Amino acid sequence: MRQLASAVGAVLLAFAGFSCAAPGGLDPTFGIGGRATTDFDNSTDIANAVALQADGKLVVAGTTYINNDFSGEDFALARYNPDGSLDASFGIHGRVTTDFPGLAAVISSVVVQPDGKILVAGGAFPLFTFLGNFEIARYNPNGSLDTSFGSGGIVTTHFPQGSYASALALQADGKIVAAGTDYVNFSSEESSDTDFALARYNPDGSPDIGFGNGGQITTDFEKHNDDAFAVLLRPDGRIVAVGSALDPVSFYDFAAARYLPNGQLDTTFGTGGKVRTDFGNDGFDRAYSAALQPDGRIVAAGFAILQNGGHENFAIARYGANGALDTSFNGDGLKQVSFGSCCQEAHRVLLQGDGKLVVVGYPNSESSDSDFTLARLNSDGSLDATFGRGGRVRTSFGDLNGGANGAVLQPDGMIVAVGFQAFFPTPKGVQFALARYLGQ
Repeated sequence: MRQLASAVGAVLLAFAGFSCAAPGGLDPTFGIGGRATTDFDNSTDIANAVALQADGKLVVAGTTYINNDFSGEDFALARYNPDGSLDASFGIHGRVTTDFPGLAAVISSVVVQPDGKILVAGGAFPLFTFLGNFEIARYNPNGSLDTSFGSGGIVTTHFPQGSYASALALQADGKIVAAGTDYVNFSSEESSDTDFALARYNPDGSPDIGFGNGGQITTDFEKHNDDAFAVLLRPDGRIVAVGSALDPVSFYDFAAARYLPNGQLDTTFGTGGKVRTDFGNDGFDRAYSAALQPDGRIVAAGFAILQNGGHENFAIARYGANGALDTSFNGDGLKQVSFGSCCQEAHRVLLQGDGKLVVVGYPNSESSDSDFTLARLNSDGSLDATFGRGGRVRTSFGDLNGGANGAVLQPDGMIVAVGFQAFFPTPKGVQFALARYLGQ
């Protein structure tokens, strides 16, 4: 079976870069044949996000730990030159780690400020608990912590029952918005209750007391599990948080909330400022990423799964500026994309200048078919037949499982996806993995 899987993987690998000149083909000028991997210390290294600097360098962020000891997880960053090589001027040989003693620490989002400083958001928490906090850190361009920010470069935001920051955005005035989950009550699966959680900070990391209650807000949908995984900033200062909400009838749905600049819910959006969307079959639907179009429409991407776990696809929804589903997108505002694998999850959606959408993720099957997967959609929701094969691209780094958690679009149209690749049982462990694709 492994030989068969290897043969299939080789075919898929060849297909992923089937033509270097075609959209969706791997960029041969990046790394080795369009791919790059990075080990921190014979450790498990997982990239969750990537940001592009003005000089074309890539900042990739995630987590690293050794000996399967999750309690030793540290913030991990690596910076790459435009050709995919590590930037030796950043940290130690291109890598930076930040320890939160006694806590598991994971970066979920990264943003590069106009001055070149690097902002990251995530969480740090005791193992097997949700009693952690939002953790925001800022680094100087050389990778050292910026001591002018918070306490020694780190800002910790406490929500009473624990929290985790999943997304980060930088306002034009330099204020910072983080979004994630407030674990209101997570004592048991039957009685759990989580809420959207947002916090806004001044440029120095201090709480923006003009936002919500002392710089924080929480939003509940149905007094069940509500989690924000993405945050968008509109030009008018309004804020959109996107994720999922558990409904007693339709199970988990895509969910979104829009806020006024002061943190109050914007009642002109959806119902009382909130929107939820079921993809049918009362299944598990969750949005991990979102993009804002210039006309105010919102695109959310994640997954849709039947409640019995029968199948899971990339799921994309587009909303009008008022929160209603946009029926000009695939007829009903909803689209699913399958790569023929189990457990397909979209973790990032990118908006091209021509209105096309690039959706990036992987089949979370922990098997040899767990590869980087990308789909490109036309603005009407149809698959773009000029991209890859029939609008889809799959990239394998080897026989073992890997996947893309983040992506960024370069000004030249190239697409950089980042995530992880397992190399067990060799000492290489699990490494940061990057791939760059031609977009035009």
